[in-house]
Amino acid sequence: MNKRLKRRANILYRLRKKGVRCVTRERVIFYPYGKDPMAVVQIVRLCREFGFGVQLEIE
Repeated sequence: MNKRLKRRANILYRLRKKGVRCVTRERVIFYPYGKDPMAVVQIVRLCREFGFGVQLEIE
């Protein structure tokens, strides 16, 4: 496996363990409204390195 793909899979795994929903094919991270998504290190890394976007959702 490519190092870059392995890194992305590892970051997604850690983020999903925290209960955050992610759609890999669409490169979207769904995060609860009212909280700061940029306070989570994994979200910042996915946005900067892999072009993911953050969609706030109402729970």
